[in-house]
Amino acid sequence: MLSVIFLYYTVAGPLHALQQGDWTDRGVDLRYGMEIAWQGAAISFAAFLVSYGLIRQQLPPPRRSTGFDSRQAWRLGQTLNVLGITFFGLLTGPRLLFLLNPLTARQVEAVGRGLDFGPFANYAGLAVNFLIPGILLLTAVWASQRRGGLQLLLWLIAASGIYTTLGFRYRLALLFSGVLLVFYLARGRQPRAGVVIPAVAGLLGLAGLIGLTRSYGRGLNLSGIEGLGFWDLVLAGFGESGIFLTSGGVMALTPSDISYVGITPLVNTVLFPIPSQLLPGKDSAAYLLDATAVVYNSSVHNAGAAFLNYAEYFLMGGWPALIVGYLLLGWLCRRLWLWFLWRRQEPIAQVTYVCAVTFLYVVVSRGYLPQVVMLFGFTVLPLFFYYYRISRPVLRHDPRSAPAAQPR
Repeated sequence: MLSVIFLYYTVAGPLHALQQGDWTDRGVDLRYGMEIAWQGAAISFAAFLVSYGLIRQQLPPPRRSTGFDSRQAWRLGQTLNVLGITFFGLLTGPRLLFLLNPLTARQVEAVGRGLDFGPFANYAGLAVNFLIPGILLLTAVWASQRRGGLQLLLWLIAASGIYTTLGFRYRLALLFSGVLLVFYLARGRQPRAGVVIPAVAGLLGLAGLIGLTRSYGRGLNLSGIEGLGFWDLVLAGFGESGIFLTSGGVMALTPSDISYVGITPLVNTVLFPIPSQLLPGKDSAAYLLDATAVVYNSSVHNAGAAFLNYAEYFLMGGWPALIVGYLLLGWLCRRLWLWFLWRRQEPIAQVTYVCAVTFLYVVVSRGYLPQVVMLFGFTVLPLFFYYYRISRPVLRHDPRSAPAAQPR
């Protein structure tokens, strides 16, 4: 998964920009940062591979669930979906019905909002992410037993509509790639090229469509793509090169023009869940905005600018911090793979693994650690928490304590 993400952000996107002769973002020429951005990508990927390969292939006897079956998976999926849509619906009120259709959402500005959650409004808004693990659980049950297809389809349509209207493409990427992976994992089959290639092209086309027509929280305006065909949208899906260019700009100007921020992202990650109204003066994104303001020579033109996670690690402490960050990421991913091997036949473990692996897209593509951890808490963590609740330690002499397959 990491290979695919790096291929998209550090190879395909930049090469597309090179072909177009466009080295600028927001009117600023960022060609000077391309070399160090590629160096950062190569060193990060190498550190990940080294760490991933150094972990021993056996772990102490793990916890395993006892008797978790497809009925429990279905109930948990429905519970997560209901909780997600309920909290999000209470926050948005009657607008929820219009948010389901991204083509008409911009026409209902006058519709009233829902309940006032005060300082916890962000929590209610992020609860919509519960639909991702919820739908993946329903997918696992449907793929293995062919039941509940209609309910799965309705939840999938509702989530797709809401996520498209909100305009944050990461949710759609996690949802659709997760559904595809869970389907094949639950069926015990390898994904076929005849399915994967059209699916990737479709995701790129959808990314291009949303990128060209979105207005955050207001849906799509299709007038922006008049005269464009499908392959034009697919090529537009490679337009994420701006993130790579910004990453290079930040790295090239650090520490000469941008000071190292040290452990600031770690401290801000700890404080991030505390609402700003309860912690006046909290400015979790200040270090990110200050860095991009230098890159774009403006604290206005840098609005919405983002960089890759290895650029954030570099901003913390140069090359040593970048290497340590990806060594840690490789270690965590190896632990995740080994965790899955012990439980690969369990529906909850299949979905948890897929959710965590696809979440790497968010980890890599957004160098904003406080937000990444917060999103993890509303997308992946509920599955790990539930698994811990229903699982019990496995005794060393228990024959089930052997992994289902050797790590690859």
